[in-house]
Amino acid sequence: MKLKVFVVTLAATSLCVSVAVAAPPPGKGKPETAGKPETAGKPLPTGPTCKPKVTVVLKGTLTGMTTLALTVDVTSGNRWGRAYDEASHSIMVTQDTKVRGEGKKELDDLVLGDRVLVQARACKAELLAPGVPPVLTAVRVVAHSAAA
Repeated sequence: MKLKVFVVTLAATSLCVSVAVAAPPPGKGKPETAGKPETAGKPLPTGPTCKPKVTVVLKGTLTGMTTLALTVDVTSGNRWGRAYDEASHSIMVTQDTKVRGEGKKELDDLVLGDRVLVQARACKAELLAPGVPPVLTAVRVVAHSAAA
């Protein structure tokens, strides 16, 4: 009796082990990365291919405007905006940049001297790198008339 139980247990165990060790069929399972660099298929952390994941918030006064950029005299910002504090910076704008505040809907509605809050996206590695901070492209601009 004990021999039969032992043989059945041994057969069940060997069946489970063979299923667990078996390789997946071709085209299934994890892709093979032998000989490929670790960053294959991933965007670089800096440069034109990086994917911006950090929001930079800057507060200041609008001191200049063109069709492609706003010049803002930055007075404060969030943690990622520290590199831009206490200086005048040019911030790029696109057609997708949203403008809000006191009935303003377009970039043409902005007036020099307006108080602005600019939200932009940047790559974390570029913000942490020593030297000149990267040029920002605004996602949203919230503007209010100059304080009286």
